[in-house]
Amino acid sequence: MNIDHMILGARDIAPLRAWLRDAHGFGITDGSPNPDGTASWVVPMDTPLVQYLELLVVHDEQALADSDFGRVFLDRTADGPAFLNWAALSDDIDADAARVKELTGADPELLRGESVRADGQVVPWAEAAFAASWEVPSRPFFLAYENWPARRARVPGDLAAAAHDTLPTGIASVTVVSSRADLPVWLGTDALPVTVEASAHEAVRAVEVRTDSGPRVLELP
Repeated sequence: MNIDHMILGARDIAPLRAWLRDAHGFGITDGSPNPDGTASWVVPMDTPLVQYLELLVVHDEQALADSDFGRVFLDRTADGPAFLNWAALSDDIDADAARVKELTGADPELLRGESVRADGQVVPWAEAAFAASWEVPSRPFFLAYENWPARRARVPGDLAAAAHDTLPTGIASVTVVSSRADLPVWLGTDALPVTVEASAHEAVRAVEVRTDSGPRVLELP
């Protein structure tokens, strides 16, 4: 298991774009709208794990206001950019889903689908526990992918489009705040580079990113 990506949110892309470029030398790319009312931007990284930062911003505020997911998104971004939640790259998505169900007693919402690239290549994927992670952001949700050659093939184009001043080369670690003692159970037997700080507030606090000029710790102002 590895860290797959981190999700940050804001009402508008401008403050995230400025902070990432000015404070860390990172560019962004994409900006595609999503059916849930958000639009996704990406900070791509030069790593075979295809790690990245996903930046969610408002695309359709009414659609967001009409859903539970969207109302939480609008609440968490009301005061400015925020870390929203994060994803772990799973080695066994069925086992992760089963473990989440045993721990929570709730449906882990194991979903399967596929992404189709512009060149026609298909990347099958599976996801589990997104809703539980969205509710408790210190916990990651789980992702699995097939067709890794096609997945990795997108990285050079994304890096060129982002035009980083400082090249990010992977997510080194994440720091979360939590009052829960069950994060190791949530993650299973795989040890991820996660630091947990005790707090009644459940959140992601910081992310350490490897770069070609040394580590950068991303903490929102």
